[in-house]
Amino acid sequence: MRYAIYMNMTEKSSDKIKEMSYYLPFFSAILAIFSFNTAWNFLILVALAPLFRFLIQEQKIWKLLAGTALFRLIFKLGTIYFVIDPILYFLSILIFLGLPISFYLIRRYWSSELAAPLLPILWIFWDYIEAQYTALPMTIAMAGNALGNSPFLGLAKFDGIIGLTLFVALVNIFITFGWLEINGSRIKRLIYFAVAILIVISGWIISIKVLKENQRVYRNKARTMEVALVAVDKVENQLNNFAQTLPFQTKASLIVLPENLYINTLDNEELVRAYYGQLARNLNRELSIVMTASESGKVYKSSLLFSASGSIISDYKKHYLTITSEYWPFGSWKPFYFNPLDYPPEHRHKAIFEPRYQHSSGEPSLLNGTDYAFANPICLELHYPDYLEKLIGLIPDFFIHNSNNDWISLGLNQYLNLTNNLRAIEAVYLQRPVLISGIQDYAGVFYPDGNKILLYPARGAAVADVLVQF
Repeated sequence: MRYAIYMNMTEKSSDKIKEMSYYLPFFSAILAIFSFNTAWNFLILVALAPLFRFLIQEQKIWKLLAGTALFRLIFKLGTIYFVIDPILYFLSILIFLGLPISFYLIRRYWSSELAAPLLPILWIFWDYIEAQYTALPMTIAMAGNALGNSPFLGLAKFDGIIGLTLFVALVNIFITFGWLEINGSRIKRLIYFAVAILIVISGWIISIKVLKENQRVYRNKARTMEVALVAVDKVENQLNNFAQTLPFQTKASLIVLPENLYINTLDNEELVRAYYGQLARNLNRELSIVMTASESGKVYKSSLLFSASGSIISDYKKHYLTITSEYWPFGSWKPFYFNPLDYPPEHRHKAIFEPRYQHSSGEPSLLNGTDYAFANPICLELHYPDYLEKLIGLIPDFFIHNSNNDWISLGLNQYLNLTNNLRAIEAVYLQRPVLISGIQDYAGVFYPDGNKILLYPARGAAVADVLVQF
């Protein structure tokens, strides 16, 4: 099959396409936005087709760049509107422009026949590169994440978010090929659409089988443990007895508190650490917390595991740091829209404002309790699939994802929905329960078979008592 046929259509058809080509990236972005923002997540299976058609039919590199940039900008504004940062958006889109550039170079200097069939691979590569190398990770905006709450979730077993994104791209490219044959061969058109449908049906069947198998394997695990996970709607500004008033079940062996539940600075870290130790003693349970802590002259975002007697028995130092709050590589320069006076005093203890809050990066490790071990990716670390693979290589019994989302002023529900999709995907792929605890977040668990338990702190706090097997 010579795919050059797609650039050599009839003159009449070609003129019609040129008239509408500028609308294709826009239409693609709108479909993608609907798939990420509504229950119509299945729209992602056709959302990329208009953009793919645009890339295939357009010959001028500057138009390819402009159309792709338009698609990405509209998609981001409609999907991850909880983060609107001009510099972040610019750098993110700049990375993604590698897609039209690489496609153009392949088509012009290597093979026009292979360029179109390679689009799914190019899409996965640049979608993933953008997600991982933007200053704030954009994994929740990868195409496959739209299917994190869909009948296709089981496909996450095959390379996680990348496998789901491949599935999305393959369906879209065959729809595109069929669409391009609307005025061409009827047989080829039917074949392309039939292949797309076959991929969708096969994916659905495989997904069901994978989730059932994950469930069987998980339920056959010999050991069980009860964990109490806490979610709250705000940071506590003073050390009080709030945590002791929460309704913990007596059977819970481990209590997990959100990241920075109590206001925590370098000036009160010793006091906060001692408080958590006393809290563990009062509750007579092992206690997992996340706080800012210094060690040997360096600052870390640390996860600490306290024994029931109040001593620290294990710790983990965050590896991937958050730009602005935990590290700032540009010295005294900062964008004009980062003014410390725009933040309440308790939110000014950030690396961008105070150099002493420049954090150091830790190494991958597990936290080891009495008779269990868990990985504790903190906040955005869950958005780095390669890092999670390093943690799974350490053989944890389960994962705990702590977060503090009080930085989000607009679009919190959207952020949580997308993050929960990613959590579900990771649980299936890693074949481990992913437990969650956070501020302005849920308390609960995502199981490897796609089941989940989620409680939101509608009245200040929520405690989810979950059972994990390992």
